[in-house]
Amino acid sequence: MTRSKLSSRSVLSSNNASVTADTAVETTPPTTLEINDEILPLVELIKEGDLILDVKFQTSQDCTKSIPKDALRHLRSQKLPFPSPRILYRIKSESLIKESSYFRLLLSPKFAEGVAIQKTREALAKSGQNPINVDAERLPRTMIIDEDLTTKTIGREQIFADLLRVIHGLDPKTTPFTTQCWTVLVLMADNYDVISSISRRLQKASLSHTYRVTTDKTGEESLRQKIIIHYYMGQGPNFKCATKDLVMRGSIVMNSTENCSTNLKGAWWDLPHGIEPEIAYRRACVLRTIASIQNQFLDLYSSRELQCKLGYDSSSSCDSFQLGEMIKFLSRKELLFLISFQPTYSEDLDSCKWPDTYTGDINALIGSLRQCPSYQLDQNHKHCGLRTRLLPALDFIQNCIDIGLGITIIPRKVSDKFQSQYSSWRPSSSVPKIAPAWNNSISGKSVDHTISEKIEFGFQFAQAKSNMAWPLGQKEARGLFTAETWNWVTEQDLDDTRLGVAFRVMK
Repeated sequence: MTRSKLSSRSVLSSNNASVTADTAVETTPPTTLEINDEILPLVELIKEGDLILDVKFQTSQDCTKSIPKDALRHLRSQKLPFPSPRILYRIKSESLIKESSYFRLLLSPKFAEGVAIQKTREALAKSGQNPINVDAERLPRTMIIDEDLTTKTIGREQIFADLLRVIHGLDPKTTPFTTQCWTVLVLMADNYDVISSISRRLQKASLSHTYRVTTDKTGEESLRQKIIIHYYMGQGPNFKCATKDLVMRGSIVMNSTENCSTNLKGAWWDLPHGIEPEIAYRRACVLRTIASIQNQFLDLYSSRELQCKLGYDSSSSCDSFQLGEMIKFLSRKELLFLISFQPTYSEDLDSCKWPDTYTGDINALIGSLRQCPSYQLDQNHKHCGLRTRLLPALDFIQNCIDIGLGITIIPRKVSDKFQSQYSSWRPSSSVPKIAPAWNNSISGKSVDHTISEKIEFGFQFAQAKSNMAWPLGQKEARGLFTAETWNWVTEQDLDDTRLGVAFRVMK
């Protein structure tokens, strides 16, 4: 039977020693067994085992990882074909049936494998022999094919042996157990429906594993594998932090225009269960929210309505001065682009280069905006510029990022299989979008608006400053980042009957 299911999980960790070329990962199987004139290695995980698991590890040519790490490099340098080993494992069928719904079904009489095993056991019983006491060649044998659709890893047979060891209550033997080993282990555990057992037995070991997350592609790969491991191990706080980090830093998968399928293989490069699009959506929401600040104030300073409230004859000149400084600052930071109205011909595409979406780190973006200067027309026009209005908005956005940007896991028990679910920000036709309900401290009335109404959340810093005890939570963070429009003006008159402590919800 071929076993291939696109999903992922995570598991065991040990000391985070780096992988080296001379690292010994698994000892050579001590015995062999002849099957149809083919000599195959036999790994006797349980010497009293009553079943031989015959596993063919199919390895495609687009594998990008190996265990140990340098094995792939050696194969490519020598121009050798990728191996697809076939290995026999002596195991206890009772342990597999107890821990895995996949093996429970495979070894049942519903499949030919289960029927053949039953016949072999009946023959042994007639001869008065117990399967746990006979030689391996006389045991019932069932064959499965392990495909590399999710792992894309050469040498995963060593991790499969560790998977079987953990199911039987033994410790893994692969050392060092790197992030790649954890990722492969968990993906295999998901494929064979034993993630619940792996999570239960190796929870402490996986939490002690250290991930080396750098700013390059290798660092992003480690971060993505970290997300997969935390997700399937049900480690909610760690998963939330890891997803937040990926949202903030961005991804070469989201940003690259080249064919990513050439180099980016493995389930971690396309996070399963909707996690990948969820991360992309949350990043887009945060960028839209931040962009709304400069968009609103550019519109206001470009309008005929005076933004300088000092009432001087020079107030109009103050607005023009601040608009020019604003454009100058944002253009210099490459956050605003002035495009000429001139036509562009198909043969002269370079004459007009349209700006790309921001692909950098969101923390760096916020840091750049914080550098907005506090220029003034003269000494009488203090606090008239963008900086006075910008910094409170950025502070609030940063608080919401810290509190509610990461994805929160909602653990659930579905039949006998552990599954992790999470709260999504993406709009769903089946689930109505609910805006936050703000409690008015004066009237005590709750203001609750649903998706049927267009919502505008206007952050009111004046109210927030006088009511700093108002708590911010994940619901408020989600409400801010998924709003349809934003109002960052703080000097306007406020309608007390339609205010929360720090917000105004406007129809």
